[in-house]
Amino acid sequence: MVSVVVLGVVLGVTGVVVSVVLLVICKMYRKRKHRHCIPSYSGYDAVGDYKPPSIMSVSTTSQDVQISKEHRTVQPRSSRGSTCTSRGSISTVSRGSVKSDPFNVEETSSISARSDTSVDSLIFDPNFGAIRPDLYPRKDAVLQQSSLEQSLGRLHLRIKYDFRTSDIVVHLIEAQDLSSESTRDAEGGFGDPYVRICLIPEVDERIRQSSVKRKTCNPFYNEYFKFPVTFDDVKDRILLFQIYDYDKFSRHKSVGEVSVDLGKVDVSNSVELWSDIQKATQFTGDMGEVLLSLSYLPTAERLTIVVLKAKELVMTGAGGSCDPYVRISLIVDGKKIKRKKTSVKRSTTSPVWNEALSFNIPAETLPKVNLEVTVLDHDLIGHGEFVGRCILGPGREGTEGQHWNDMLQNQRKSMAMWQHLHRR
Repeated sequence: MVSVVVLGVVLGVTGVVVSVVLLVICKMYRKRKHRHCIPSYSGYDAVGDYKPPSIMSVSTTSQDVQISKEHRTVQPRSSRGSTCTSRGSISTVSRGSVKSDPFNVEETSSISARSDTSVDSLIFDPNFGAIRPDLYPRKDAVLQQSSLEQSLGRLHLRIKYDFRTSDIVVHLIEAQDLSSESTRDAEGGFGDPYVRICLIPEVDERIRQSSVKRKTCNPFYNEYFKFPVTFDDVKDRILLFQIYDYDKFSRHKSVGEVSVDLGKVDVSNSVELWSDIQKATQFTGDMGEVLLSLSYLPTAERLTIVVLKAKELVMTGAGGSCDPYVRISLIVDGKKIKRKKTSVKRSTTSPVWNEALSFNIPAETLPKVNLEVTVLDHDLIGHGEFVGRCILGPGREGTEGQHWNDMLQNQRKSMAMWQHLHRR
């Protein structure tokens, strides 16, 4: 009975041991079989894996850097079993090629970078997008200024306002066909012409004139002149060109002159002008007279100027008609502070106004004050044409200074006096 029990135990233990051995052998067999079915790769081409440098070929030059990518088809190490082949061959690509699928592989597989110019320098260039005026040249306006009277020649010039320096820049180019007898010497040859340029009213005491051209009636100058004046005051100025014949032993002879009203010319852009030369008669002597009355009331600190009338106004317009009015400018320390003007009188050279214009001026400011009285010919188009002017104030010579001093010595009284009008 005991032997049977022992035999049963031995067989049971033996069966358990055999079962365990068989189970271990089966697991080892399955594991080995699974390892042989996994494909092996000749390189690390899977997404996210490290790729050895041998897979990439890098070629560099001094100017360009090119990077090319190689794609390989991965084959298993052994073709054992149909289970391995059923998975087929696996081909993997890098991340760069996955992102560039929508594009051409040939275009995205190479990168070219220039060493001398970077993308950042093109994007953040401070001059990029800036306007270059030199690429958009503007043609100069060419004007013709003709005379109804007999022309004594033609003057060629160019005018422009320089906003950087606040100057009127005059380019005197040439004169042509100077036909006056004064340009010929005693032997019948040509004279020695030169041009004197001034801005009316004057802005300084400088004398501006060109060089003398010898023995010619078609002098070529190509000279530049500048007049300091603010752009707001340009429209109230006239450029006067006086042509003379140089004489070494006697007084220079006048050939003629040209006047340019800057109020009728757009000098913000360069303006080229051809103008007929006229006889120098309209700017010589006085331009007429104006009767003014001055009074100062110290308690109210008010200066009143009464424009009574004018007489014998010399008009420079081609039509000969005259519609005069008077403009009074208050000048303090050389700067124009206020402007007032009278009404316009139609078709007369001896107008009567009887109009009072007042300015509030403290007593301590009177020594720094000047009154500029300007007579203009009204024009429906543009600004009025300049006729003449006078300046009243301390330090002025002649009747202009005398009239001002009489007002200061007789305050609260009206002091009337005739004043001559001048072009300068």
